[in-house]
Amino acid sequence: MTWRPWIVGGALIVALLVNGLLLVQEEIIFPNQGPDTSRIDERLKTLQYLAAQRRANFQKMGMNFEMAEAAANAVSRFQGEQRRYEALLDEQAAELVDVFCPRSRLPQPYLALGYLVTEENGVRSVVEPRRLARLVRQPWWEASLVPALYDQFERAEDRKEEATLMAISATLLDREADALRGVRPWSIGMFGGWGFALLQRKEPRIESLAIDYFALMHFLTELANTPEGICS
Repeated sequence: MTWRPWIVGGALIVALLVNGLLLVQEEIIFPNQGPDTSRIDERLKTLQYLAAQRRANFQKMGMNFEMAEAAANAVSRFQGEQRRYEALLDEQAAELVDVFCPRSRLPQPYLALGYLVTEENGVRSVVEPRRLARLVRQPWWEASLVPALYDQFERAEDRKEEATLMAISATLLDREADALRGVRPWSIGMFGGWGFALLQRKEPRIESLAIDYFALMHFLTELANTPEGICS
């Protein structure tokens, strides 16, 4: 008795089953049948940047309670120099209204990246608040994939709860291209992996990077949007 026909037949059955599963998961979009992005709720554009809203806003951006608490508490590191930051915003108001005021296509968590994240020798870091004398748009921003990240992560019909945190983290790590391609842990396919907990295991420094960035971004946006701020 030969086993070859049985082996070949079994392989064919497995192949058909795998193809069937992939087809079920695949969403085929025909011309003129794409998602109606005009009706997508872009939740970041409805946030109120107030001191009392910090924790809630950070959670809406994808942080768990503990991380949101840490980010909110991190604001206290530079709150004592509020007048200096207000003066910094005032001095550059003509440029910074497009960054910290809710009038651009991209919301503040994405736009502020170009001013608050530096790059040296291929490594990105958040600007040191106490040394900040002027907000400068960084060279890496010119060829940035951040707008594409926003569209893919925030304007999706099946937007995930950690969307903002995961997209911003990809930028902080200089891995925007990986996130757009769906490389693990930005993968949502059948065999992929998604989530900030998984990213933390691979990139332990991302938690402190994200906390530093979100805290400073939120605080500056708060100041810009007060009745006396540059957005008024």
